[in-house]
Amino acid sequence: MKVDLNEAQRLAVGFLVRHGMLDAHAHVVADHLVYASLAGHGFAGLSRLLPIAEYLKKRGPGGTVRTIHETDKSALIDGDNVIGYVTSLMGVDKAIELARTSGVGIVGVNNSWFSGMLRYYVERAADAGFIALHAANSTARVAPYGGIDRLLGTNPIAFAFPAEKHPLVIDLATASMAWGDVIYHQQTGKPLPEERAIDGDGRPTTDPLAALGGAFLPWGGPRGSSLSVIVQALGILAGSDPVIDDAGKWGYFFAVIDPALLLAPEGFKRSITTLRDRIEASRPSDPARPVRVPGSSSRQNIEVGRARGWIEVADEVYDAVR
Repeated sequence: MKVDLNEAQRLAVGFLVRHGMLDAHAHVVADHLVYASLAGHGFAGLSRLLPIAEYLKKRGPGGTVRTIHETDKSALIDGDNVIGYVTSLMGVDKAIELARTSGVGIVGVNNSWFSGMLRYYVERAADAGFIALHAANSTARVAPYGGIDRLLGTNPIAFAFPAEKHPLVIDLATASMAWGDVIYHQQTGKPLPEERAIDGDGRPTTDPLAALGGAFLPWGGPRGSSLSVIVQALGILAGSDPVIDDAGKWGYFFAVIDPALLLAPEGFKRSITTLRDRIEASRPSDPARPVRVPGSSSRQNIEVGRARGWIEVADEVYDAVR
């Protein structure tokens, strides 16, 4: 169903506050969920409210986020069990602050959970004129390539580069499916695509519940699995547990770089714009499908969605949240 953007924001904030989240934190989370819905990722939108409520029952709203250690180029932040949508925003903003003064900002955030679309954070840095890298590990739900045990998180990684008009943003998961997407399939009664998950005995499954009890498969076979291990290690650098259980500490790693360290910023932006334009002007293998740079569909979806003023929410999700 179609839900007005302001109504979606109010609905999300009211739901989260009712389930114990601080009002200020609820507004941060709601803004992110609406953004994810606008981007076309329904599984990362309002459907996340239901699992967030379950986690709030188990973990509570958290305490006071504090900086454990800081230098002129780095900071380590203890999230004190506050949801990752809030702590990640604090983390990237701290990295931007450091990069403004020293050229580089390296920030780790730990003792937190759930952080949504990584694009949301790196885009914020690129809009401010910086290059950004963000990696986030999470609860172990993915089996390493060739295995059947849950040892890795879905472990997304994202990059953003400032450019003319809008930044170049690349956000990808290292698992064949995001955890929220599996939950979304369960909520809407849809089977999973083939070859995305295994059950607890290592047998292929399309049943979301069986997948949640088993493991997801890595994206891209051994290469995706290798990238997932890299993200897991960067999360450990940020202070996470090596393998994260349901009550464990996730780790968020941010690196924000001022391009002026190497090149004139405006010249760099023009070059990134040229790269993007050349890719999208290149010859497609299918004439009916033009070549697109990664992340362009999400950006266009956001622009169109904001202009029309509403998002699409699955009826099952809307009814459950209401």
